[in-house]
Amino acid sequence: MKASSDSLSVRPAPGRERAGPPARPRSEFAIRAEHLTKLYRNPWTLKITAGLEDLNLEVGHGEVLGYLGPNGAGKTTTLKLLTGLLKPTRGEAWLMGESIEHPASRRHLGFLPEQPYFYDYLNGLEYLEMAGRLSGLTGHEAHRAASHWLGRVGLGARERLRLRKYSKGMLQRLGLAAALVHRPALLILDEPMSGLDPFGRRDVRDLILEQKANGVTVLFSSHILPDVELLCDRVAIVRDGRLARVASVDELMRGPSHRVEIACRGPVRLEIPARWRDVLRLEARGPAAMLVLEQEPMLAEVLAWVIGAGVQVTSVTPQRASLESLFLQTSEPVGEGDEQRRLA
Repeated sequence: MKASSDSLSVRPAPGRERAGPPARPRSEFAIRAEHLTKLYRNPWTLKITAGLEDLNLEVGHGEVLGYLGPNGAGKTTTLKLLTGLLKPTRGEAWLMGESIEHPASRRHLGFLPEQPYFYDYLNGLEYLEMAGRLSGLTGHEAHRAASHWLGRVGLGARERLRLRKYSKGMLQRLGLAAALVHRPALLILDEPMSGLDPFGRRDVRDLILEQKANGVTVLFSSHILPDVELLCDRVAIVRDGRLARVASVDELMRGPSHRVEIACRGPVRLEIPARWRDVLRLEARGPAAMLVLEQEPMLAEVLAWVIGAGVQVTSVTPQRASLESLFLQTSEPVGEGDEQRRLA
């Protein structure tokens, strides 16, 4: 078997062999992946490492999907496979109904890589005109679109400035404009908030929401969880090259709470019963006090005890899980033996 560090030919797993051409994808999905896998062989040790393994994912038209995971989880590998920058070892995927094996799958795609390359001798207008022409626009269309999108991302006053003088945040804005210049039906963005200040992040959020309102499908990776929570219909969490969970943001956020804070007025002198010492604690916060209960089903029993002891309760607040806490739970480090899956 011939292999290199960039590509690897591997026979399909038993039961996955296909006869004839791939089946046509279902048209209701803007993105569909089936058993998408990328394996790498180390040129020195000849060990095989899974960058992405057996990904099955479907993204509907007009949906915004956040693609989350710790560094090295396989996010960028996934996006490079979908956009044709890497070839899969096995598995299939489709963009807008076209196999990623065909250039036609990228006809309606706008892509912002994690580390875009810019020709620093061009100015912003020239760069976007070039991006528009490469995306199929005529010269007149490209010029109009370039001027529009430079203004839209806040660079309209600097259209003649050479890119070598752009800051990192300005280049990030320009890269996003280049992904949008031909008004694609599908956007794939790798860390679009990277290098942006709070105002830049707000502008990017507005752009993504605008594209969503126009029916554009957006798949983006990010480490900025509040932005994901605000923008996404669903999130997909990858861990060690495998898809760990896919769920709507609403579904994640309305899960049951396990922790309750009971605020009490005035100094509180309570002796926590022995049977509750593992789940109930008393915290002093200024002139008031707070009882923290770790098991919500016990709330009624604990409240009855507190009120029976003559303590005045001012509020009872369930602590719902945040997207950050759910992400951290799903992405907890595994044992060293599982940290990097190797296949002989």
